[in-house]
Amino acid sequence: MGRPIRAFRLLATTALAASATLPTADIALAQSTIELDEITVTARKRNERLWDVPFTVDVQTGQQLDEKRAYDAPSALKDVAGVYMPGFGDRSTSFLIMRGVGPILFPLGPDDSSVLTFIDGAPLPIGSSNANYLDLERVEVLKGPQSTLFGRNTTGGAVNLVPVQPDETWKGHLRTEYGTQNHRMLEGAIGGPLIKDKLGARLAFRLRGIDGYVNNVVGPDLGREQSATGRLTLRFTPTDRTTWTLSGSIDSSDGVPVYYTLKGDGFPILAAQNLAREVTRNYALQSKFEHSFEHFSFTSQTSYNAIRADLTYNGVDFFLGSRISGLPTGAFANTAGNYFDRNTDQSRFTQELRLNSNPGDKLQWVAGVSYYRDQSKLFSMRNIFMYGPAVSGFDNLHQTTTGQAVFGEATYPVIDRLKLSLGGRYTREQKAYDGEFYSDGTPGTVPVFVETGKKDYNFWTGRASLSYEWSDKLISYASVSRGYKSGGFGTFNSLMWAGVPRTPYDSSSTIAYEIGSRGSFLDDRLKVSAALFYNDVSKEQILAYDLQNFAQKSLNLDTDAYGVELDANWRVNDNWELAGGITYTATEITDVPAAAAAAQPGLKKGNQLPQVPEWAGKASVTYRAPLGTLGIAAFGPANLLARVGYNYIGPRYAEAGNLAKLNPVHLLSARLGVEWEKGEAYLFGENLLDKRYVTFAQPYGASVLTGAPVFGAIYARGATLGAGASLKF
Repeated sequence: MGRPIRAFRLLATTALAASATLPTADIALAQSTIELDEITVTARKRNERLWDVPFTVDVQTGQQLDEKRAYDAPSALKDVAGVYMPGFGDRSTSFLIMRGVGPILFPLGPDDSSVLTFIDGAPLPIGSSNANYLDLERVEVLKGPQSTLFGRNTTGGAVNLVPVQPDETWKGHLRTEYGTQNHRMLEGAIGGPLIKDKLGARLAFRLRGIDGYVNNVVGPDLGREQSATGRLTLRFTPTDRTTWTLSGSIDSSDGVPVYYTLKGDGFPILAAQNLAREVTRNYALQSKFEHSFEHFSFTSQTSYNAIRADLTYNGVDFFLGSRISGLPTGAFANTAGNYFDRNTDQSRFTQELRLNSNPGDKLQWVAGVSYYRDQSKLFSMRNIFMYGPAVSGFDNLHQTTTGQAVFGEATYPVIDRLKLSLGGRYTREQKAYDGEFYSDGTPGTVPVFVETGKKDYNFWTGRASLSYEWSDKLISYASVSRGYKSGGFGTFNSLMWAGVPRTPYDSSSTIAYEIGSRGSFLDDRLKVSAALFYNDVSKEQILAYDLQNFAQKSLNLDTDAYGVELDANWRVNDNWELAGGITYTATEITDVPAAAAAAQPGLKKGNQLPQVPEWAGKASVTYRAPLGTLGIAAFGPANLLARVGYNYIGPRYAEAGNLAKLNPVHLLSARLGVEWEKGEAYLFGENLLDKRYVTFAQPYGASVLTGAPVFGAIYARGATLGAGASLKF
């Protein structure tokens, strides 16, 4: 704990001494607090004030993201109440859980829609959940089922990324960082008019990398990663009524995943893995055409997103395998009998046409139709000799999901200050798959096995809400909504080697209730929001996983989750700003079918949902002041900016059997810098307590030598310290 803080102090002293030569210019004292009635969001597929949205929406502006150094999903969403991302040690298998709603252990299919990420309203595949966040105007986190207006029928919530658009004047920035563990980052953006009042463009990029942090005795250290992200946006405005925005982006990463290492019995954080690599490529193309007629506006939005992921890793860490089996670690060094190789190719095409009422109309409404087509190809090769035929051979899985939907929502002022919103969506969805298995010669496996299947789904989703404006400074709302997640066939079939076809899993439905308020007090210096929620989920989808026998089953069970969220932001004066929040979430598995209980060790009625803590919280202190008022005239007209942030994640279980309980997490971050009109220089520290806490743990059974339970664990990175600078032009 002491070493990172001493290093941070040394970096602070060095940076403050070096910044005496910073360029000077007139600069106003900025405030990161944004008035609620000034924030415009698109949470209901139209521009409206955050104040008017009748359900919980968490908004972070681009400025706030920069100040917190939130460059990807985990760093941006850690401050959002009720949102959790299980840490599996890689990017392509990550997913989100919101208010206790999300896949249990792992998504059953590649088209899972529990909590999805959207770019300007267009849905990305679930494999893009752990994406880099680049050049954003804001991030909108929409809580509760968003099946009414957002395509792909999200049951838990949605994360909508709104990129910065080309401006009427040329402007841009460059930013660079360097820190411990060879952390390095270079990013920039530039945009402006190519043809005045007709065509604008914006180009943004980021290069980022860091070394590994889990010592690996037979290969590269686990956790190394480097990524490159870029986006080009073109914005046509042929008339004052017409806008056509085209964008293309790529997000590429190459690293060494942090997969399970031996946990417990005093064993250190140490890996023995001679296969470990993950390469991912995310591509996105979007077109958004908007035209304003006299009485309504028309939008046509088209998107295509693709993910290519290649993962190669040992099926079992040498130390972990030795502790389970009693064999020497060298028995696992032959990669031919201890490997996984997975190649994933997913794509999503969406087309949406919608009509919107004009801003200011008494009746606010949106209506539209949508079409989507998801395609997934998965090729797997594996052989883990200690598990026999259950983990051997080669298989292909091809799945196609197509859907068509019609949707609409309307908001009307019933009486003065009371508004009623009603909306619904009807969806038809079709799924088809074919799978093939080929033996690698392991005794007991069938030579070849082929399976196919088709299913159709038709369902309604919707939302009803009321909002009442007690005054210009206080509003309350209540809503009830229904989400639906269609069934399917499952990505995994652990019995293909025996010629047994996979069993389809059922659809899941969610009824979500919410009551909340937003308020502004103390001359608008104090902003408070609070919400009570209850989610009743029928037939939630679970990947039951017995690692002792290496068997997986796609099943369903009932769950519920309820809780309270409280957030506050207090601008004490021109210099000090305090923010904080607390979240309580109670979860329970309310019904466990016999097949699920038999497939998952420890799974029973009354268990808590995995990865969702009962208690979580956040707090931050921000200080801004002109350097001149601090008696530091040598710096010229510039501001000192200091921020300290704290996050707490309470105890929670890693898996549905509640056998692996994770300890609470305390995260401390800090930033100290000088900002002026055309840039800034700063120091930063993440996870300053330097705790490599466990993000996921999995029971592997009992040791044949000692009889004690054996767990595999995935660890988070410890402290990262560094310095950065940016220039605006």
